[in-house]
Amino acid sequence: MKLIIRQYLQNMKERGELDILLPLLLSELGYEVIHRPQSGSRQAGVDVAAVGPDPDGDEERSLLLFVIKPGNIGRVDWCGSPQAVRSTLADILDDYVPHRVPEQYRDLPIAICVCTGGEIQETVRQNWRGFVEQHSKDRLHFREWNGDRLANLILKGIFSPELLDAAHRSHFQKAVVLVSEPEDSYRSFRELLDGLTENIEADRKGTMRLHQMLTCLWILVSNGFDAGNLDAPYRACELAMLHAWDALQRCPKRSKARLAERQEIFNHVLGLYLVVGYKLVFEKIGPHTENQYALSNAVQSSSAIDVNLALFEMLGRALLLGHWHHYFGIQKEGETRTENMRKRDQFFDLAISMINTNPTLFSPMRDDHHIEIGILMLLAEDSGRLPDGKKYVREIAKWMPNRYIRRSYWPTWFRDYRKLARHPVDQGENYFKDSTLVSVLVPFLLLGLERLGASAELGELEKVLFRHLSHMTMQVWVPCERTGDTIWRSGEMKGIGIPVGAARYSENNISLSTEISEIVSEYSQLDKTEAFERGSVPIFLTACRHHRIPLPPHLWLNRQS
Repeated sequence: MKLIIRQYLQNMKERGELDILLPLLLSELGYEVIHRPQSGSRQAGVDVAAVGPDPDGDEERSLLLFVIKPGNIGRVDWCGSPQAVRSTLADILDDYVPHRVPEQYRDLPIAICVCTGGEIQETVRQNWRGFVEQHSKDRLHFREWNGDRLANLILKGIFSPELLDAAHRSHFQKAVVLVSEPEDSYRSFRELLDGLTENIEADRKGTMRLHQMLTCLWILVSNGFDAGNLDAPYRACELAMLHAWDALQRCPKRSKARLAERQEIFNHVLGLYLVVGYKLVFEKIGPHTENQYALSNAVQSSSAIDVNLALFEMLGRALLLGHWHHYFGIQKEGETRTENMRKRDQFFDLAISMINTNPTLFSPMRDDHHIEIGILMLLAEDSGRLPDGKKYVREIAKWMPNRYIRRSYWPTWFRDYRKLARHPVDQGENYFKDSTLVSVLVPFLLLGLERLGASAELGELEKVLFRHLSHMTMQVWVPCERTGDTIWRSGEMKGIGIPVGAARYSENNISLSTEISEIVSEYSQLDKTEAFERGSVPIFLTACRHHRIPLPPHLWLNRQS
C-alpha cells in the first residue's frame, strides 16, 4: 500500500491537491492547523502552518511552517523563478517569522518544512544543505517532509490499522490496482465506502472516516489518470459525492464546526467529480460526438444492447455535468457565472450531438432510460433550449410504437444484464406481456408529448397502448419520509409507486396531465428534502441516475410546462 500512496503523492499538484491533503493529514494526526492555503492574498511564503510535535526535534511542541511544492524539487524549482523554493524560504525568514507569527505562538520553536510529494533531488541537495546551515538558529530549524514521510504519515494516520481494517485495505487496493477494469474497480470501491460510512457517527470519528474516503478517492483518481482510464474514477466520484452528502445531512445543525468540516469534504469530492467528468466526457468523448456512429463503434461490441446501454450511460453523464454547472452558475455573478453557463451549454451541445450521430439513443431499451431523457428535458428548459428537447422526445415517440407492433427490441422493465442480453427471447404473447408488465417510461413520454403539444405522436402512442399494451401498468414513483434514509448511500428505493393512466379511459376522461398534477400536489415530500430546500437539485438527479431510481413526476411535469 505504501508504494501505491507514494506514487500517488509523486503526481499530486500543489494547488487543489497537496495543499488540501496536508492540512487534513495534520489535523487527523492531532496537530492544530492555524493557517491554510488562501487564494488572492499574500501568505509570505507559508502555505500551511500548524502547531504540534516536531518529529525531527524530539517531538517538542513547535510551530511548523510548510512550503508546499509538487513532485521532485530540481534546480529550476530551487532557484529558477520568484516562486522557487529558495525565494519562498527567504520570504518566510524576512517577513513571516519576524512579523506574522501569532502572539500566542511566538515562544515556540519554529520548524520551516519543505513539503513535497517527491523528494529534493541530488542536483540541489548541496544547495539545500548550505541554506539550512546558514540560516538555522537555536529556535529555528529547517525540515524536509518528502513523499516517503507523507506516505508513512498517511499510513499512520488516515490508513492506520485501528481505523482502516484489513478488509477495507483490501477493497482499496483492489480498486486502485484494477482501475483499468472499471466494473471490478468500482465494485471494490463501493464495498470500501459501504464499510467506511456504515452507521457513520456525527462526531469527529465519523468525520475522520470521510477524510479516509476522500484520500482513497484522490488516490484512485490519480491512478486513473496515470492509467488513462477514467471510467472507474468517474463512477467512484459520483458514489463518494452521495456518501459525503448523506454524512452531511446526518450531522446535527448545532455542530457548526463539524458541519463546516463535512461541507468542505463534500465540496472537495464535488470538485474532483467535476474535474474527472470534464476530462472524461468533454475532452475524451466530446471530440468524437460529431462523427456519425463513432461512439457506437467505440463500444466495440456486436451486441445492440451493449451499445444502447453504453450510449445512454454517457449521455446521462454529459447531461448531469451540465446540470451541476447550471447550479453553480445561477448562484454566481460576473465572469464565474458566465463561465459556468458556458460549460453548461457545452455539455448540452455535446449531448445533442451525441444523439444526432448515434441513432440508438432514439430507441431506449430499458424502462429506466426515462431518467436520462428526463434529465435532458430539465437541462433543455434551464438552458432555454426546450425545442431541442421536444425534438428528441418526439423522435423517441415516433419510433417506439413500431417497436411494440413488430415486437422488435421493445423497451422493457428488465434491468438484469443477462435478461437484457437475451431480450427479446421470442415474440410470443406470454414473453411480451411479461417484459412490458410495468412502465415509468411510457407515462413519462405520454405526459411529455401532451404538454409539448406533439398531438400526432401522442395519438399514435396511445393507439398502440390501447391495442397492444392494455396489460401494462403505467406508474410513477414519489418519495416518502423515509426516502432520504437510503437514497444517497445504498440507493434503496423507499417511496410510493402509484399506478396512473386508468382515469384517462374512465367516464370522467381525466387527462394524464391532470392526474399527475394531483399526485404532485398530494405527495409533496420531495420539496421538503434538504436537497430541494437548498436548491441543490443536481445532487438528487445524481442519486437517481447513479442508483437507477425513477425520476419523480415533480421533475417531469411542472418544469416542462
